[in-house]
Parts: sequence; structure tokens; C-alpha cells
Amino acid sequence: MLISFKTSMKTRITESLFSKFPTKGYVTTVWLAAATTLTGCGDLFEPTISEICESHSEICLDLSLDARCRGERAEIIRLRYYNHDSKDDAYKYPLLLNFEEYLTCVEEVQHIEHVKRKGKEATRLKGVITAQREIKRLSRETKDSLDPYLSYYHWTRYNDKEAFHRFERYAASNRVSDPKLLVALASVQIKTDQKRTIETLYRALSLYTDSDDIDVSIFYSLASMGMDMDNYRLAYVWYGVAEAFDERLNDTQRVQLGQRYALPVGILDNIVDEIVSNLNSATFNADSLKLDKL
Repeated sequence: MLISFKTSMKTRITESLFSKFPTKGYVTTVWLAAATTLTGCGDLFEPTISEICESHSEICLDLSLDARCRGERAEIIRLRYYNHDSKDDAYKYPLLLNFEEYLTCVEEVQHIEHVKRKGKEATRLKGVITAQREIKRLSRETKDSLDPYLSYYHWTRYNDKEAFHRFERYAASNRVSDPKLLVALASVQIKTDQKRTIETLYRALSLYTDSDDIDVSIFYSLASMGMDMDNYRLAYVWYGVAEAFDERLNDTQRVQLGQRYALPVGILDNIVDEIVSNLNSATFNADSLKLDKL
């Protein structure tokens, strides 16, 4: 029924809206790729972790050396290696995220008892101490950074209002090329200004270059806001777009919505098709599609 449709939409969005700001793996990959490009090294000539630690032991010695948490440790070592001479703060965002992941891992395995090899516990404790120290050091060094990702980090980790304002100013500018920055901004705007949130999410959708990367929670959010504002055409359209990108959905609730409010479903279905086509071809433009008329 429509009431349950509206309620379930709100519940889902409240729990999962805007949860995919750049994560550790994504950002680390970006910065390592940039670093290898700058150094002239491709994957073929990229040194192994063992080779890095042999030639730059200072990068590795303060990390636990047992087999646990190997992946987390490797990403830290590579970020340190490729950026050890960098004067740019930007790489410190993925480094902070990796240290958080590493800390979680070593804290979990630190409590595993090794009856025959008690020395393992000591090296893990070293890893915990290092991760805690480095997170504090990097946080202190980047507290006033203008980098949008680091501003986002300080806002979300420490509730730093100044960092949020720096992030907000950047995300609201025309310099943004990462849609995830705008999605994160929308997560704040939605609490007080749904109209601005919709505009921000439209801008975010216009920045995606691959439709496979689109966070489908954006579609649910737009549909949910349409319901909240009693704009059932908007809700119908974006629920239809969500169906196109989320195979778990069927059209039952959308059809009920169209019937209940006697919506011009033929026209709206054409708009859905246009939006889907534009998103797939990375040509989405809300103004060109006249979505403000919904």
C-alpha cells in the first residue's frame, strides 16, 4: 500500500543514505595509481612489499610483521613509499583510512593467544601503538588542511565544524569532479533543505562517468524526498530509475503510486527512460531534461 511504500522508503533512506563516500580501497587505489604514474613505474616494475622493506626498512619497522593484517599493512607501506617525499597533504586521507583499518585488524588479532609463540603478541601490540600514534599525528598535521577529503575526515571523525565549512565551501563550488563529495554534502543538506539536496544530487549524477559506479541510494533518496514533498511525479520517476539500476526491485509500488494519484504514467515513463539513457551515456543534465518541471 502507499502508506507502507512511503514509510519503507523513508526508513531505508534514513539507514543507508549517502553511505558511500570514498572508502579506503577506492582512495588508496587512486593515490597509488597516481604515484606510480608520477614515478614512471607501472605494475610490471612495481616493487614488492619485501623489496620496499629491504631498501626502506624505516617504512616497515614500526608495523607488526606477522602474517595477520598483511593486506592492511601492505597498503600503508605502499602509501608511505610512494609519498615519502610528498609535500601535498592529499595522500594522508587514504593513509588515515588505512591506519584505521589496520588498527581494527591488529586489535582484533592481538587477543589471540599463541601458546608456543608468545612473541606474536608483542609485535601486534607494536602495531596497535603505531596505528594509534600515526592516526593522532596525521590528524594533528591535517587539522587545518584545505583538502576536501581531509576536511571531510575531520568533520566526520571529530565533529570539527570549521572542517565541515571548508568541505561545504569546496563541495558547493564548480571545482568538484568527484560525485561522492556532493553526495556527502547532500547528507547534511537533507536535514534542513530538501530543495537544495535535490539540486546537489542532480549535480552529483552529472559527474558520474560510469553508470556502474552510481550509488543507487541517490535514486531512493530523490524518490523519498518526492514523497515527503507530496511531489508524486518526482517520486514516481526516481523510483522508476531505481528499478532500472537495482534488479532487486519490481514495479509494484511504483504502479500503485501512479494509480493512486492518477499520474500521467506514459509521460513519466518516457522521462524515466530518458534519465536512464543519459546516466548510461554519462550525459545526465537535470536542466536539459527539465526535471524542475516535475
